[in-house]
Amino acid sequence: MTTGYLTSRRPGRFGQGIGLIDAFMSWLLFGRETWVVALLKGVPLFLFVYFLVTYVPNYVYYAATQYVFRFSDDVGFLFAAMVGGGNFALLIVVAMLTQASRGRRGPGWTLLRVMLFLNLLFVLLLLVPLLAFNLAGGTFIPTPVITLAAVAFGTLVAGIGAAALVYLFFEFRRITRQDAQAAERASAGYAAT
Repeated sequence: MTTGYLTSRRPGRFGQGIGLIDAFMSWLLFGRETWVVALLKGVPLFLFVYFLVTYVPNYVYYAATQYVFRFSDDVGFLFAAMVGGGNFALLIVVAMLTQASRGRRGPGWTLLRVMLFLNLLFVLLLLVPLLAFNLAGGTFIPTPVITLAAVAFGTLVAGIGAAALVYLFFEFRRITRQDAQAAERASAGYAAT
């Protein structure tokens, strides 16, 4: 599963890296998976949607009403509703593009899968630890409250996110190796007949 336009007779490391990310995301989005892989996909996706639809509009509301502009609560609500609605529409467009990319090759589809991979890194290594940091009592707005428990819990969750990425990579290698061996056996069977 490599991208033909990026690889040549001697692809560079950049082209190989992009091809690996493209193949990994194609498997992660559309390939065969175990229940653990499904869980490691579903939970970060849910938390990303939760962040975009609830946290970001909440930040916009407080920025508009208390910290930056000092508008009335009604104006802050309108800004928050517009941002939340825009985020929701953006999620729908990205979901439709992701489904449209199934089985397709080309620079645009590869770019989409690379952006989804970067989003996965962002969610597992930054966003979920930030949410865990907030859950443990830490905050940056309006005045920073940084406690040892909040930092420790956020760091622990970041480590779990990194471990999840490593697990997903090894599972990708295992499943694609099995698929390649099955395809090789089937090809040998067709050649023998």
